[in-house]
Amino acid sequence: MNYQTKQDELDVKKWLASEEKGADACGDFDYCACCDKNEQFPCAHAAEKKAKESKPAAKKPAAKSAAKPAAKTTAAAKPAAKTTAAKK
Repeated sequence: MNYQTKQDELDVKKWLASEEKGADACGDFDYCACCDKNEQFPCAHAAEKKAKESKPAAKKPAAKSAAKPAAKTTAAAKPAAKTTAAKK
């Protein structure tokens, strides 16, 4: 990431928001919670940190089981039909 370019982009966004609000909008954005004003490009770094936090962790593929596959099951035999002696 080019931090200078991202910082410039976010500075314009912040400037426009400040003009609309009539006050400094620094601290009003969702990424501001990750801000460290001691960094060279604080908004760019904060936006990157926020983006990393909001991305869901990549799912690891399920490990293939080393266990033997389950034995094939067979259908249960049908019970023999009941026969009744014919009554005469």
